[in-house]
Amino acid sequence: MARPIESVVIVGGGTAGWLAAAYFSRAFQHTLQISVVESEKIGRIGVGEATVPTIRDTLAFCGLDDETQWMVECNATFKSAVRFNGWRHNADGSPHVYYHPFFAQPERLVMPFERPMFPRIGQGFPLAHYWLKQRLRGDKRNFGEVCNPLQALCELDKSPRRLPGSTLPDPKFRYAYHVDASLIAERLAAEAKKRGVRHIPADITHVEHNEQGYITKLKTEQGIDISGDFFIDCSGFRGLLINQAMGEPFISDNQYLLCDSAVAMPAPYVSPDAPIRPYTSATALENGWSWEIPLSHREGCGYVYCSGTLDKHAAEARLRKHLGEERVKDSSPNHIKMRVGHNRRSWVKNCASVGLSSCFVEPLESTTIFLIEYEVASLALHLPDRDFDQTQIDHYNTGLYEMYEDIRDFIVLHYCLTNRSDSEFWRNVQEAPVPDSLKQRLDRMRDGVLVPDGVSVRLFEGRSFAAIMSGMEFDYRKVPPIVDRLGDREAAELFRQLDAERAELCATMPDHRACVRAIYEARAAVT
Repeated sequence: MARPIESVVIVGGGTAGWLAAAYFSRAFQHTLQISVVESEKIGRIGVGEATVPTIRDTLAFCGLDDETQWMVECNATFKSAVRFNGWRHNADGSPHVYYHPFFAQPERLVMPFERPMFPRIGQGFPLAHYWLKQRLRGDKRNFGEVCNPLQALCELDKSPRRLPGSTLPDPKFRYAYHVDASLIAERLAAEAKKRGVRHIPADITHVEHNEQGYITKLKTEQGIDISGDFFIDCSGFRGLLINQAMGEPFISDNQYLLCDSAVAMPAPYVSPDAPIRPYTSATALENGWSWEIPLSHREGCGYVYCSGTLDKHAAEARLRKHLGEERVKDSSPNHIKMRVGHNRRSWVKNCASVGLSSCFVEPLESTTIFLIEYEVASLALHLPDRDFDQTQIDHYNTGLYEMYEDIRDFIVLHYCLTNRSDSEFWRNVQEAPVPDSLKQRLDRMRDGVLVPDGVSVRLFEGRSFAAIMSGMEFDYRKVPPIVDRLGDREAAELFRQLDAERAELCATMPDHRACVRAIYEARAAVT
């Protein structure tokens, strides 16, 4: 008979700790005793304020299913895309801009046959291949311009959903949120505590193990001893349990991703009616890139850079210059030393790491919170009994590394296609190695190898690669031969539908600030 785990101890609060607590308390109801040990001395790192569309289902599962309520409580806005500025130099000197928009789900495929060719992998052909056909014939528009109406809405600062009370249907786009990371952690904490999660404000001084190396007890500065069956490390870059107590090594990927530091600061809007952009901005600067994340009341901004070519004081000065000295004169900076890479194993014996203590790539595509979502969901599926079968642990670690590697490669993609060489940093980027896994994928896409989505679990599908590669002017050679052979009639009809949809939505979707304001005002009227 199985010996079920009875208690889970989560070390660290913040988004990782409280998302894990809210998720586990929802998934396992009252069959688990869950405790969160959180130090009041350690501040939260607020770099994860942008999300991807999976967050909608995750938050709803955790109990935050009323979007209009929690958005107001967390100063949230909608996110439709990431806009990239200056990641290449155009030959004519014009600004280089492209988008990575979110997409409709399920993907609208070109269906040249009256029935699927083969289950799962033969339902139809992605429109990206037909866009590429046009591109190779001389059409200069990038993938997002042609294949996704959301990009046009972003250019007009339009919301991805209708005003409250609208009689028109919402479009089928997936969207995400920009959120205040501290407030979403507090909201998740409140939800977890309602379901009986115990909050223990304490500072850990010692971790006790048994003879087999399993954690048995946490000793604290406050004199509280905390025992448990399963321990989840959400202590951030410190890796208090997984690295320090369990001795598991962290494997750096700084050879692929050179940025290892960040400075963050809030920036007020220049006026109460300034546009709230429905996208995250990622602007390439001399030694890295800056993010701008629009919340309802301010923007969360920062500069991700390489400490080998820029010190923290110069980084702060450059960020202030980028945002406007007068605008951020009263803003206090938060300097962050990042560790980019992954634990050799994120789960060892009865200790699993989640969030920054597990793995991290720079926040270029808003994957920090997504990785927390993925880890807690996968941990719930693999939750062991007290035998801690190694098969469960190995399967979890393998799946997480594959997800991490796929995300890392996608972030490296943004760098390895640049032609910038205007500073030491960008020259170093051009000389940096590219992971073999990414090289192989680029070779396949360059030569028109058709690899269907859905064969494995990935965050970034072929459409996302097409958005980045077209925006970065990747040197494609050909489309898949079967796509080239079959003709364009069905694709032309789908392009026509997208053009009509784009025109209708640009004319009828509301301004993003107006939509956010209406949601907040409607909520205030209810309360």
